[in-house]
Amino acid sequence: MKTIAIVGGGSGGLGTANRLAYKFKNEIKAGNIKIILIEGSTKHYYEPGFLEIPFNLLTKENTYREEKNMLAKGIVLVNENAVNIDLKNQIIQTTNQKINYDYIIIATGTSYDYDAVPGLKTGTENFHALETSLKLKATLNKFKKGNIVVGVSSLPYKCMPSPIETVFMLNDFFLKYRQRESVNIQYFYPIPMAFPEKGVSDAIMAKFQDKNIESTLNFQLDSVDNDKHELISKTGDRIKFDLAIVVPPHRGSRVIDDSGIGDKMGWIDTDAYKLNIKSYDNAYAIGDATNLSVSKSGSVADAESIVVSNRIYEEMGDFAPHTLYDGSGGAMVLTGLDKAMMIGSSYASKPSLTPESYSFYWLKVIYNNLYWNLTANPVLNGVE
Repeated sequence: MKTIAIVGGGSGGLGTANRLAYKFKNEIKAGNIKIILIEGSTKHYYEPGFLEIPFNLLTKENTYREEKNMLAKGIVLVNENAVNIDLKNQIIQTTNQKINYDYIIIATGTSYDYDAVPGLKTGTENFHALETSLKLKATLNKFKKGNIVVGVSSLPYKCMPSPIETVFMLNDFFLKYRQRESVNIQYFYPIPMAFPEKGVSDAIMAKFQDKNIESTLNFQLDSVDNDKHELISKTGDRIKFDLAIVVPPHRGSRVIDDSGIGDKMGWIDTDAYKLNIKSYDNAYAIGDATNLSVSKSGSVADAESIVVSNRIYEEMGDFAPHTLYDGSGGAMVLTGLDKAMMIGSSYASKPSLTPESYSFYWLKVIYNNLYWNLTANPVLNGVE
């Protein structure tokens, strides 16, 4: 029997497990292949929804389902945390057992290093977890006037347009409740542009000007002074705030560090096209866990999931794996409470924006509901 193990139950990990289960359903039934999903959480979260909760576009109940209910038939769910991955000996150590594998897909995502910025965790808010999103929602419902600062502590981080979306939704949120004149909105970013690609940055800056949104670029956050309510940069510059919404520093997950298979920031060295972990043909990394120069986003994880599941299927079918990843990824970027733009990129093309429209907003709304059967368990993608 061949064992395929997937570590991490985010959208990439769960989607890969389900795709493989559909591809190998006859072999699983015959007892020739075993697919194991190792995930410590009992719930599967739709993380893009966390950004929408504070603005009443989604409820918390729309952002999670029980992990066991999302699995295709034949997948073995191990509800334990992986604590060590031995790539050479093909062994995964969980909190309670050792699991041998023939193929492994690592989709362990990111973790947040709040300690890298003194004062960040206690002095600022964010939308990167369900509990922090709900806290931000409560804060916004009580906020009447003052300076709201939205920004990014360091690169890279997942869902790159998300702080820009936050700024635009804040603008509409306070316009809706006729408080915009009492609320100043300011955006900061750690490089001299509003976004890492100049064309996108220029388009965003033009929209900031139209909506009377301030920006402070090349602001590299060093610490947060909670007594004075100020963000302090590495050069000593300060931004005063009444509410600060800050993307925390990102790094790879703890198991990658503990296993010694990542770089100094915990990202896994991954082949850009084959998606195998370099030096290991039977080990793959996808999604936020990689060191690839692509967006850390759900759309990228999903695209990589398709490539990896195809390559394993091709190889186990005695064919030379030929499916390659082209760096593609894209997302609907909310530009308010009822409009959105589309952003897309690949290895061959720089990130580009399409003009905002109501249509893209409604595509976003539709996808929020289709996610469960289009990405997490891709039964609508024709995989069966």
